[in-house]
This record gives sequence, C-alpha cells and structure tokens, in this order.
Amino acid sequence: MRKLLLLSVLLLSVSTAFSQSQDWAVGVEVGEPFGVSVRKYGERNALDISVGSYIGLFKNKQNYKVSNDDLAAVGIMFNATYVWYVPFFNERMSAYAGPGVQVNSRRYYPNRDVKSVHTTNISTGPSATLGLEFFFGQKPTSLFVEGGGYLELIPKIFYFNPTLSLGLRHNF
Repeated sequence: MRKLLLLSVLLLSVSTAFSQSQDWAVGVEVGEPFGVSVRKYGERNALDISVGSYIGLFKNKQNYKVSNDDLAAVGIMFNATYVWYVPFFNERMSAYAGPGVQVNSRRYYPNRDVKSVHTTNISTGPSATLGLEFFFGQKPTSLFVEGGGYLELIPKIFYFNPTLSLGLRHNF
C-alpha cells in the first residue's frame, strides 16, 4: 500500500512540474468501471486518478477465475492515467488518450453460502484510455465518454479487461 501511495504522489508531482495551468476536475463515471475520478489539467496534458469498481459489464465469472460467486470478476480498482489532449470546436471539446497503471482487489468465494471463506487477489498491470470530453458553455461542467482497457500482468498474465464509461466532471 505504501508503494501505491508513493507512486500516486510521484505521478502527481510530475504532472504539477510539467503543467502550468491550475485547473482541476472531480467527476463520476458510470459503466465499466463505475467510480470517481480526479483530474489535474496541464497545458495539453492531464493526470487522471480514478477509484471505483468493476460491475462485470463486459466479463463474466468464467473469464477470470473459478468461483461459485456471481461477482467473481468484480472488484475495487485504482487507476492513474497520464493523458494528452487536443482541443477543438473553440475549445468546447477535447479528444484525449494516454497510458496508465491499474491496481485491483478482487475477492472470491468458493461456496456462495459461506461468506466467511474467501480468498483475496491483488492484481496490477498497464492500462490505456481514449476519450472525448465536451465542455458546456458558461458552466463548469463537462461530459465525457472514454474507453480503453486494462492488461493484467500479475497474477494472471495477459488477462484483458475492456473499459467503457460515460461521466460528468465539475471543473474548478
């Protein structure tokens, strides 16, 4: 957990050092994953930190690990993504893309009737994001749609989970 916290602080420091803008955004995303994001905008880049949960939208329990639980592939996730963006339509819309890293925690129940017997799996790997963000006229709100994927390297090598989310951000 300390390594994750240090990585977050390092990524935020690097983003602040290279950016000149002081614009921030906080938002909620619905889809795969479902969660909350904080974004620090730079000149033509941003650092996006998301915390949320997979809801099993694109995967089922047979895709990842054997479990007698209906929520076998569902878990808590932390994602840090560094994106570059290109504004267009008088800066009312932006396209963005970038690489990131993701850490997940999933819990498995061999017997769905016995909730006291479970295993917990921590996984990590690279992620990628591609999205569009629309900024409303005089309001500090933006609407975004983004997709991408997460490629798990530890413990299940090359397990791929696609992502697709729709959300709102409050920019300040």
